[in-house]
Amino acid sequence: MYPLLNRIENPEDVKKLTVRELEQLASELRHFIIDTVSQNGGHLAPNLGTVELTLALYSVFSFPTDKLVWDVGHQAYSHKILTGRRDAFSTLRKKGGITGFPNRFESAYDAFGVGHASTSISAALGMALARDAKGEKNQVIAVIGDGALTGGESFEALNNAGDLGTKLIVILNDNERSIDANVGAMSEYLSRIRSAPQYAR
Repeated sequence: MYPLLNRIENPEDVKKLTVRELEQLASELRHFIIDTVSQNGGHLAPNLGTVELTLALYSVFSFPTDKLVWDVGHQAYSHKILTGRRDAFSTLRKKGGITGFPNRFESAYDAFGVGHASTSISAALGMALARDAKGEKNQVIAVIGDGALTGGESFEALNNAGDLGTKLIVILNDNERSIDANVGAMSEYLSRIRSAPQYAR
């Protein structure tokens, strides 16, 4: 039922796929997530929204040497499935099963244990500074949604990261979705960027 997905054991396998195969894998991942969540419950929409993002990250970076920090755990189902937990995914949200969020004790690919929002940039910044102190060269990537970006810890982390100047990649998953409507200056600013002709080009 999932011929391509069943061949993926880790992120390095994703690098070997053609663009057409990546499109097929994205479709299989969505169906796989829907099948499991319809039986076990879980966070459906946020995970369906990060399928292509996850595949793009795996196509470019080398995990777990590079560090990937998800801001909210319920964006990470594709990540969990593609990092050796596909066969255990049916145990999601079941006693003794895999967790619904990244968990450092569950996988070397989970760089940071996370449940809720606005912590990814500060955690990733700490990892980047530790990398620099050790003289290492790996990449550190934080993925944060537009809703989580409005949290105070995110602003503090961005301010600190900009001042320190260390190499850190922050990906904004600007999907206009959060538990409630986004409000405030940052939300309005992102809306203006999205609607600008330059952005469309």
